Amino acid sequence: MIPTTTPVTPADIARLTRARTYDPLPDDPAHEPFTQRWFALPGQWELGVLHRLVREGIAAACDVEFAPNFGRPVRVAHFRVVNRPPGSGLLVRATGTLHAGSGVTLADAGDGAVRVLATGTGPWGFGVETDGPGPAGVTVVGDGGATAFDVSADGVAWEPAAVGFGTPTTPPHELRNPVHRLPMRREGDLYALPAEVLGRVVIRCAGVPRIFAGESREEAAAGHDEEQYHDLRRRPDGRWESVHELGLRYLAVHDAEVASVEVAARAHPLRRRGAFACSDDRLTDIWVTSAYTLRQCAHGLIVDGVKRDRMPWMGDLALGAPASAYAFGDPELVERGLVALGRNTSGHVNGIVDYSLWWLVCTATFTRYFDAGTYPRRHAPHLHAFVERLAAETDPDGVLRPTPGDDAYAKPIFIDWGVEVDPERDSTALQLLWYWALESAGGVLRTAGHPGWRRWTDLAGRLRRTLHDRAWDPGAGAWREYLGPSRADSPYPNLFAVASGVMGEEVPPGVARVLLDGPRTRTPFVTAFALDALARAGHPDAAVERVRRLWGGMLDADATTFWEEFHEPDAGRYEMYGRPFGKSLCHAWAAGPARLLPEIVCGLRPTGPGWSTFTVEPELGRLHWAGAVVPVPGGEIGVVVTRERLRVDVPAGHTLVRDGREYPGPRSIAFPVR
Repeated sequence: MIPTTTPVTPADIARLTRARTYDPLPDDPAHEPFTQRWFALPGQWELGVLHRLVREGIAAACDVEFAPNFGRPVRVAHFRVVNRPPGSGLLVRATGTLHAGSGVTLADAGDGAVRVLATGTGPWGFGVETDGPGPAGVTVVGDGGATAFDVSADGVAWEPAAVGFGTPTTPPHELRNPVHRLPMRREGDLYALPAEVLGRVVIRCAGVPRIFAGESREEAAAGHDEEQYHDLRRRPDGRWESVHELGLRYLAVHDAEVASVEVAARAHPLRRRGAFACSDDRLTDIWVTSAYTLRQCAHGLIVDGVKRDRMPWMGDLALGAPASAYAFGDPELVERGLVALGRNTSGHVNGIVDYSLWWLVCTATFTRYFDAGTYPRRHAPHLHAFVERLAAETDPDGVLRPTPGDDAYAKPIFIDWGVEVDPERDSTALQLLWYWALESAGGVLRTAGHPGWRRWTDLAGRLRRTLHDRAWDPGAGAWREYLGPSRADSPYPNLFAVASGVMGEEVPPGVARVLLDGPRTRTPFVTAFALDALARAGHPDAAVERVRRLWGGMLDADATTFWEEFHEPDAGRYEMYGRPFGKSLCHAWAAGPARLLPEIVCGLRPTGPGWSTFTVEPELGRLHWAGAVVPVPGGEIGVVVTRERLRVDVPAGHTLVRDGREYPGPRSIAFPVR
């Protein structure tokens, strides 16, 4: 139980959170430092990670569907040295074959390295050509990071090379999370871990074992091969290991006398941890489990789950980006996902129309919740072109009428599982998400100084007028399911209306009523946004109670990570997609409470880019106290609120805005609770 003593400082909150954490993995497992600079065309390292994850996910999981239109790394890149004079040389390693440029000679230096010598008098460089799926890239050995390159795909148009970090022999796209070995303990006929992980099973035994991994006891005991491949291979030391990494918490071993079982588990390194704790330890446990779920789904990019698909889907990133800001504040993880997923070669992100819209929304989320640095300016031309492609499918009234192509996902307009959109009608939920995406794109482009922002803000205004004319039901005081006559009791258009800001700050009572009393959203993904909307509509206590009930229901079902769909006691607990164990029990889009609880209970929200300004407007409800710690650029924001007092720790470079006043950091300031 959480101690009854009321915490006083954010450090107390961090200690209480850590005391409830059952994460069996160290924050920073021992591994070779990832400090070696590797060079490639912009976006290539991110696409390389995406391709590796797709290949490995297809190899390890039995039933995987992933739209084939994701971006492809280039096989050939030209590199030009910009800060070394003619006549000098470099020792380099490349991801493929090096080709000498004009006035350059190449010599094998051994150990996979090549000596590049400039023999001419003008600009000098070389090409790299790969014969595999990874990007064309290069690193300089032993120069201390002094060398810089321009890079080109065609040898004509040049730009500064993008830098990724790896090791002297491993390029960035081939890096995996470090491994930490966890022993599995015997529990009856099964072997068990304290929490779910992704890792390679290693068995010391007599005989030739057969294994079945499971996210649940039932799945491991059932001996099903429908979700993951359980192939084994013999190691040189005589032990057996799984060919593929497995998402598991339980393991059944057959046909062998077992001496020991361990898992070489992958652990995403955490440089910092956020925290949330409150007087209701069930809510604290929900926050802790959300943060751990997200950590398990961090593998270079945020992937959907560790059992399947192990691939980056935009819905998981849209939910995971703000959640990870509160959980561990890793901007690189989110930025890599945005870069990789936003390079689809045709159609829409992941083959889903609304996932392209979520990509735009998430881009704005990234700039608000993280220190995005130069990201908006560097990616503004691509962002503008991305919106232009969507706008080409827009009518003069601003309504998006997309035509899914041959590369579309089986459900090209997703909205949520269980939502079937009439293809002959205009879904209000989709149009409101489009409005949100346009406003998001306009805001980011304006921040970047790109002139295209006015075009998309104007289009958003035109769409807003159309929506108010054709989708608003004045009798119900809520948003219709479709443009034109239709029901006004669906939660989806109403939650997106609140989230997008199409109505301004005030939420009409009819919209609040639908969110409070109407049908429930199905997945944890959309439900997190629905509960945020419910809180903004004036019902924070109800939103927190639903977090407690819905996510707490998974805890009651013995969850250590949160599931792809909520636990339904009267349904097949683990069934999904027509398979008895098809449901993922560790799914990134279920990590919403990592954001919801600090935002709703503590009222802790960013208002300026990278938390440069933020607000704290707590809503304790039935709680006696609550607190949060958020890792932000240059420090941590800390909040502790009781029924009598609010304390806020403001780090340097950040400003608390409260009651119209500004409180720049560094400082710790206390307020009486109203």
